[in-house]
Amino acid sequence: MQLIWYLPSLFIGLSVGLSSGYWQMAVISALMVSLMFGFSLYKNRYPVFEPGAKIHLSIGQVAIENRVLPRYEIFWKQQWHELLLSHHKSKSAPSFLETTLVKVRSGFDLGPAKHLPLWIGADTESERVLNLSSEGPHLIIVGPTGSGKSEFLKLLVHSLLQQGNSELVLFDFKGGATLDKFEENSIGLATDLTPLKQKQLWEFISGELANREQQFSTLQVANLNQFNALGNSMAPIVVIVDEFAAALATGAVATSCLDDVCARGRSLGVHLIAATQSLTGIPRAMLTNLRARVAMASSDPIDLVQLGMNPNKFSVAPIVGWGCGYVATANSAASGFYFPLGFMPEPKKEAWIQSGEQPLPARSQLLRQMYSSPEPRQDLPEEPSSIPESQLLSRMEGLRWSERK
Repeated sequence: MQLIWYLPSLFIGLSVGLSSGYWQMAVISALMVSLMFGFSLYKNRYPVFEPGAKIHLSIGQVAIENRVLPRYEIFWKQQWHELLLSHHKSKSAPSFLETTLVKVRSGFDLGPAKHLPLWIGADTESERVLNLSSEGPHLIIVGPTGSGKSEFLKLLVHSLLQQGNSELVLFDFKGGATLDKFEENSIGLATDLTPLKQKQLWEFISGELANREQQFSTLQVANLNQFNALGNSMAPIVVIVDEFAAALATGAVATSCLDDVCARGRSLGVHLIAATQSLTGIPRAMLTNLRARVAMASSDPIDLVQLGMNPNKFSVAPIVGWGCGYVATANSAASGFYFPLGFMPEPKKEAWIQSGEQPLPARSQLLRQMYSSPEPRQDLPEEPSSIPESQLLSRMEGLRWSERK
């Protein structure tokens, strides 16, 4: 606060005190204004430190960056306490994080969640699991280049593949650098280098939304859980897009499809995980439905505010070998967490069939049918079109063979 705001109080105090002969009032007024001005200068002496600012500790002294804090904590700002607490946690975190990393290499602990749990990492005390279907139903990941965003996206795909009860549709607008190795375990992968495959997959998603809506309406059910409770077997679909803003910029087909997924996908069992460098180019109406949100720690403060996160309210100290960020869901406020960089789970053992058949990869029966032979089998009887699995298989077979032509 500038000195000019104190001048009216000082002027009134001096005038009344001197004109009435009560010089004590004039002295008290001058003293109080001096104290307030001095306290204002003291507060402005220390800037607002960035989250993750370096903290230096010595006997009897604490410094943040190049500023030595007052000796007595009564004069500290709340942010200084939060930074010091975060620093203390980060020093004790590596041992817990390393133990967690060793444990999850053989499999994630997804807890009691049954519908699309995502292992996202850990904080300094416990592992973190995000339930996409109940805490989303869609997830957006924001972070600039080099923040670990792509590594985090790979971690989520590994988590989905471990559970094995969902089908993946992949879009990678960085030439396939992030998601290419997961193509075999997905319905399909399209990149910015394959515009025809993009069109096919967008049409597949739109057709699947329409098909599911029709089936749910026929059976008079409101969502996928009610549909499967009637004895059906329909898997949720997770659409994963790396470079979300670039995908939206490809044209009206992609924008219309993704907007449809965001608006109607929750009840139809179609979920979206989108990663982007910035929120620029993402419509506000679409962002409203992306209720599960992850921001890398180095994200732009404006993006953090748009995601409903206050960058000055919390901080995460960096740890070597780990990425860090903030996560907020429809059910919880933002909090910090860590995730391993370059994570690679141990190879899974092949699943044996009790009947004595040869071992098959641990994936859905539908994908085993798609990739089991180089040519489609002609001797199988055609299944009735009313069966959900038959319709889904037919569309995916058409998508697969149309690309080979």
